[in-house]
Amino acid sequence: MVTGETEFCAFEGTLLIGWDGERVHWIAVDGDGIAECGVDSEIGEVTALAHRFSSASSVKLSLLRPVCSLMPVAVIDGIESHVLNLQHGPQDQALTHRTFVSDRLGEGLALIEAGHFGSEDFLLKAFPLGQWMSSTLAAIESGMNNARVGGWEHTVRVDVARSRALMMRFDTEALRWCSVTEDLAGDGILYHVVNSFHREGLDPAAAPCRVVFSGGIDKSTPIFQQFERFFDAVELESSQADLAESALLMHLLK
Repeated sequence: MVTGETEFCAFEGTLLIGWDGERVHWIAVDGDGIAECGVDSEIGEVTALAHRFSSASSVKLSLLRPVCSLMPVAVIDGIESHVLNLQHGPQDQALTHRTFVSDRLGEGLALIEAGHFGSEDFLLKAFPLGQWMSSTLAAIESGMNNARVGGWEHTVRVDVARSRALMMRFDTEALRWCSVTEDLAGDGILYHVVNSFHREGLDPAAAPCRVVFSGGIDKSTPIFQQFERFFDAVELESSQADLAESALLMHLLK
């Protein structure tokens, strides 16, 4: 999908930039679809990207699978940092937070993300006109839309990266649970998903449930095979599967 060097000032589409805490993921999208994409392990490459795609019509910045908390919009104002600390423990002092709001999930929902949103942020330095968005919230909105028309009583979606996984569970009416974990070894992800059912008094083995995986995973991955032994319907998200861990950024286009 990577097509080679782009001419300076030739690209006029949308540039999606994501930071996963270790690497910069980027996707250049124009009227014909994905023009180029890549993953850079060196932060300094962001400056080169800014020069290379300086004529982009828009730049959308996002953290990928960050620590986050969900709360109703009506009660969140002024207590964002307290909510993060309560749910996840004291945060790194170098991190700040940003709140993103959705009106597509019933009553207003706020997602608080912990990350590098300060004035010294290296992404904003490279792209001062870039727009901060939440790929997590966009993925939740997309997952909710699919759950409402999918015909399953419960839907679980798990987006897997090499150091974190974003997990979501829906019924046909609402988002029931969302969490990010670094517990990828052994039965870690399966444990968290099953626990989300148990906390509501549900038996996941008896509940009609569809599980959809995305990100850096295939059917030979142990995590996928664990879920196949526990749930009847387990599949891979086919849309943008070739983008692997970067595919989460594509939700920002909706």
